[in-house]
Amino acid sequence: MQDSQQTAASESKAYIKNRRPKNLNLLSVKFPMSAILSVGHRASGILLFLSLPYFLYLLQLSLTNEAGFLLAKAEFQGPLVKLFCLLIIWGLAHHFFSGIRYFLLDFDIGIDKNSAKKSAVLVMLCGFLVFIFFSIRLL
Repeated sequence: MQDSQQTAASESKAYIKNRRPKNLNLLSVKFPMSAILSVGHRASGILLFLSLPYFLYLLQLSLTNEAGFLLAKAEFQGPLVKLFCLLIIWGLAHHFFSGIRYFLLDFDIGIDKNSAKKSAVLVMLCGFLVFIFFSIRLL
């Protein structure tokens, strides 16, 4: 009796194992907008955290004396630094707007599926618009 139960259990495990995808290509999966926003929120938070030492260094350099301020100001003139600053601006805007969205979700505001999708699109749009505004001003 136990052998038949073990055989049935192993057959069901084999059936489940065979039905699982062999190679899951994450680029072929259509993620909901809320999932994309969540990953963007985490990525922007990591980006802001990792860029903090660089900007603290520039702040310290600019506050030492006038020559330090001019060095810090000259640091922002390079094209790579401008692109890095634009990336940081996007990260800050995205993190800010998605943080407000998550704060409202904590209070059960916009928790239903349709509202959550609309608010996720709105957050992505707001972050992109802030990025475009500053890229026009900075470049």
